[in-house]
Amino acid sequence: MKPLSDIKGATLYSMDCTFFDTVRYSRQSEEAVIIIFSRKPEVPLPHRLFLMPDGEAYDYRAFIFELSQEAEPFCMEESGEEVYLVHAVTNDIPEQRKNLRVYVTMQVSALFEGETKERRITVKDIGTGGFLFVSKEIFQPDTKLTTIFTDSREPVCITGHIQKLRPVRKEGLHGYGCQFVDLSAGTEAKIRNFVYRTNILQSKVREELGGN
Repeated sequence: MKPLSDIKGATLYSMDCTFFDTVRYSRQSEEAVIIIFSRKPEVPLPHRLFLMPDGEAYDYRAFIFELSQEAEPFCMEESGEEVYLVHAVTNDIPEQRKNLRVYVTMQVSALFEGETKERRITVKDIGTGGFLFVSKEIFQPDTKLTTIFTDSREPVCITGHIQKLRPVRKEGLHGYGCQFVDLSAGTEAKIRNFVYRTNILQSKVREELGGN
């Protein structure tokens, strides 16, 4: 095992997006972390949990990790604190990096499958493979929705398929990860161009803020 370094905070959520525990973690590789529990967790642990790294309120990144079923006792060298370590791995990070995503906040109207009246939702990130939206309302996985995506140049109509619930930091909101469905080549190109342009712009803003 690599030494526990670059320790960061995170929140664990069950697969139904309910709160599980507040933890720390140490990254061992792109796909593996060691989760640090301050107290011995009840066993057996869930096979899979969402890990949401600490961040800003607008940051909805959460990664599905598969957990080992053993909690190893460990003594932190510097503080002497007694903790419990659980190994966990994910396929979410390489997948999200392959499908570049950018943070946005867009209020849009969406028509959900089987309904005749549009509902207002807030898109919080969008990528080359799909998008995440939040809402106070509850929707079921496998539901399709259609909305108009407006970038700075030309609106496009997109259809999304809710794949899974995603945890969010704000109580009372629900997050939904969607995959694009049946995009035309032209629509896909417009979305891809928007994502890349926005990513470049946001990267420049981060560099400028970091330089001050």
